[in-house]
Amino acid sequence: MNMLTAYGKPLQTYISIHQIGENAIFLNRSRPVVLWDLESQMLVFISDLNFPLLPEIRLCFDIECQGELLCRTYGKLLWKENSLTEAIQYGVLLEPGEVNIAKKITHTLMGGRIDDHKYDFHMDLMNDKGSGQIFDIFT
Repeated sequence: MNMLTAYGKPLQTYISIHQIGENAIFLNRSRPVVLWDLESQMLVFISDLNFPLLPEIRLCFDIECQGELLCRTYGKLLWKENSLTEAIQYGVLLEPGEVNIAKKITHTLMGGRIDDHKYDFHMDLMNDKGSGQIFDIFT
């Protein structure tokens, strides 16, 4: 499994449908997704959910670290790519006016809102915790 981290701290991402067209959606539930890439105005995630590519769907992303919400951002699906498995990779265009999400996460982590613990992600890889890669956010 691939995991996006910020300064060695694992990030958890949850997705929910926020709006379809002019109608707000109140499902009061979300699903975890794998955050694959994060840029200033774009987010890439992997999920087993099969979303249609409709411009009317507005998604909500809650990005957490150690159980604390770092940021909530919204966006619309831009592209999707199927794979040989049930996982689907999606590209999301974040709403204009959002600050650079990577910088926002870095500011929150470095500002001391998240406890600094001795998590060594390099040792985690060497201890064979998984066969994937670990990505890190740098601004």
